[in-house]
Amino acid sequence: MEYEIVAEAYRDLEQVTGRLALIERLAALLAGTPAQLLPVVCYLCQGLIAPEFAGVDLGLAEKLAIRAVAAATDVEAGEVAARVREIGDLGLAGEQLLAAAPGSGPADRLTVVTVVNTLRQIANAEGQGSQGLKLELLALLLGRATPLEARYLLRLVTGNLRLGIGTPTILDALAQVYAGGRADRPVLERAYNICCDLGLVASALVDGGLAAVEQIQVRPGNPVRVMLAQRLADATEILAKLGGECAAEYKYDGMRLQAHRTADGHIELWTRRLEEVSTQFPDVVEILAAGLGPAEAIVEGEVVAFDSATDELRPFAEVMFRRRKYGIDEAVRDVPVGLFCFELLYADGQDLTRRPYPERRAALAAAITTSPRLRLTTAIPVADPAALDAAFEQAITDGCEGLMCKSVSPASVYQAGNRGWLWIKLKRDYRTELSDTVDLVVVGAFAGRGRRAGTYGAVLLAAYDPDADVFRTVTKCGTGFSDADLAALPGRLAPLVSSVRPARVDARQQPDVWFEPGLVLEILSAELTLSPHYSAAWGLVKEDAGLAMRFPRFTGRWRDDKGPEDATTTGELVDLYRTARRTPARS
Repeated sequence: MEYEIVAEAYRDLEQVTGRLALIERLAALLAGTPAQLLPVVCYLCQGLIAPEFAGVDLGLAEKLAIRAVAAATDVEAGEVAARVREIGDLGLAGEQLLAAAPGSGPADRLTVVTVVNTLRQIANAEGQGSQGLKLELLALLLGRATPLEARYLLRLVTGNLRLGIGTPTILDALAQVYAGGRADRPVLERAYNICCDLGLVASALVDGGLAAVEQIQVRPGNPVRVMLAQRLADATEILAKLGGECAAEYKYDGMRLQAHRTADGHIELWTRRLEEVSTQFPDVVEILAAGLGPAEAIVEGEVVAFDSATDELRPFAEVMFRRRKYGIDEAVRDVPVGLFCFELLYADGQDLTRRPYPERRAALAAAITTSPRLRLTTAIPVADPAALDAAFEQAITDGCEGLMCKSVSPASVYQAGNRGWLWIKLKRDYRTELSDTVDLVVVGAFAGRGRRAGTYGAVLLAAYDPDADVFRTVTKCGTGFSDADLAALPGRLAPLVSSVRPARVDARQQPDVWFEPGLVLEILSAELTLSPHYSAAWGLVKEDAGLAMRFPRFTGRWRDDKGPEDATTTGELVDLYRTARRTPARS
């Protein structure tokens, strides 16, 4: 299969915006892909060459890619860099330079296999001379590419493919081509959510149909997308949603991790963003090796910093200090952590995700030998609002954020990757009408003035709409940022800069700079209001109006542990708005 077929599909996807049109074009690409290459092409559409959790890093910064363009086109690197600054896109600059290069036009066509094999060689190049080898391999690849292919190769290797599609759209296209369309999409989605490997799902689908996809099981070594919670602020409402009773688990102010023990005894730790962080938490690996019973297991828990002298819990920011990749021994000594386990998803051949919560909790208790640094989350059975309020107050007294109220019904399965009403979060941040914390995605920025001249003065923030797979704006925020935060912001956002509004962003205003959805911030707001200027939940509460945040403020909490699709959803915002005002749903 020629790589140009993939590049042409990319070009078309960039030019359409409607979700149905995106699915149709993507479906056409997948339908024309040979069965043996379908997994690879699915990865390429994700901007990857392997499952995301595999952590394949091409190790190519834009400066190195610029040098590769220079080598492939016989143009000075300084001239290439100037063209990139002028256009604002390395891919387009490389395309133009390659088209103008003497003798352009490859003698033989690039294939998908050649592209992926070369990119794997680039990723595997390590040690002395590796940068030179990466440069040489990329330059050779560009030398064989058409200008259009070069555009997307350069974007792929620098992590900026930006096609305007997410994994949900690819699943829709797969369902359209190889299954019964949207009716069968949930089967594909569950399979992806429990294995996080789109190539595996595609391979099973093309080889054995929907029945083979339904046979995909949870397995150690493949992270499971985490189950998410709704949120409410009233104990009576929570219990009504959960059938009159629930398990009220402490919600700790830490970082959610998923621990996998594979058949060889190896223990891996994964964040909810599918980053493998075992080397950053060697002490957690050690306590699990000693206290986790099953030979193979998947456990979820919250890593929490604590003061070893007083055994008091410490704030989230101290856990994030442990995320640094250097000076780990010092970090382990200075910031001790403990793991509070709350879910067992797999144990010695048993997939527990389809079991109800009480069974999973009992299995978890049997699988863990507790110690001062390895514990189960505190879980309190409650069946009336007064008891739930009392549990909440005790959780706050004990240094927690609040409660995670979990259904105990026979239907209380683990809904990987989904946000349903089986778990409901109760946090002190939104115990009052005028204090809501949400996790929002930066999609734009406005130039600073006065004291903030030369940096960003405010950011445009969006919530995620999972039904449309887009990010809809809800507020502009410039308050709460310290001088250090403002200094760090441009660097954090630089890899996400876009010369145009990203295809997955729905906005009704024009910031000075656009960003691809990537950076998540925790925001505190006075209240949610109706606004004609923001697109979040447009028309869901009132015609010709969306939801906006009044007096938003950055809490200082960078949610590096969350991907953009893990942000607060537009549906959650609607629920928060209606809960605060007790307004009925629109028919």
